[in-house]
Amino acid sequence: MTRSILSGLLGLLSVVAMASLPSACESGGVGDPCLPEDEYDSQFAGFKVTEENIESRSFQCQTRICLVNHFQGRVSCPLGQEAPATCTPGQAGCSDCEESGTYAPDCEPSNPDGGKSQCLSGMCDPAGAFCRCGGDADCPGTGWKCEEGVCKLYLCRDGFTGCQDPTKSAAENEGKACCVPGTDDQVASPVCGQCAATSNRNAQQAVYCSCRCGVADGEPDDPNFNFCECPQGFTCSEIRPNVGLGDPNITGKYCIKQNTQFENEGACGDVQGRANSDQCEGF
Repeated sequence: MTRSILSGLLGLLSVVAMASLPSACESGGVGDPCLPEDEYDSQFAGFKVTEENIESRSFQCQTRICLVNHFQGRVSCPLGQEAPATCTPGQAGCSDCEESGTYAPDCEPSNPDGGKSQCLSGMCDPAGAFCRCGGDADCPGTGWKCEEGVCKLYLCRDGFTGCQDPTKSAAENEGKACCVPGTDDQVASPVCGQCAATSNRNAQQAVYCSCRCGVADGEPDDPNFNFCECPQGFTCSEIRPNVGLGDPNITGKYCIKQNTQFENEGACGDVQGRANSDQCEGF
């Protein structure tokens, strides 16, 4: 697992510090807003509208389920952004060059080959149990530098004008960066703008606390699972079919807002903000 940057951990710990919450079988809190944990990763480019994501241990939700139902971008960054400029500390061209993240995948030194096969570089650190880099070529991509065996990415903050706020208007967020929630650390990846508000695929309509209300179509009933009943304004709809991969206990039907079933990526509509056709849906 890629090691998280300190700011991401601090943001996540602030969420975990919330009071004890009920189990996932309860329907109280369905529809409450939630912020997926992936957004605390500065390298995360955002969700794709063609996919769903079920976060089953969310401490933000009474139900413990934060559902991302075919949503594009980041909840915390409505307009998205282009990829920020990278830099090298001490070199000309950037007066404020700041470390954005590190990349050091886990490896298992106790494996017969010492974990070498798990690492692109073929080097597994025996003490730290992570893959060491031998040069920039062992790092994820453009802008990454291998320093003392660890891949690091630096971003140039010259001209930084602040972070987008999902509670603000598009005009107020214009020209601002996507940031790790709760910090002013800029996201290192290009991010798509959210789908149009009328598409039912923006954050308000597609990302919220939910609960599992039934098994996947074609599956036998599960009498051992305490399914929830959807509250008024929500319908029980299949989100994840059981294709034999992953945890079967999170496949099936979830409570979603009425009339928000996903049809196709063409429903994304007029995107406010970045709508790069190679990465983003909408126009």
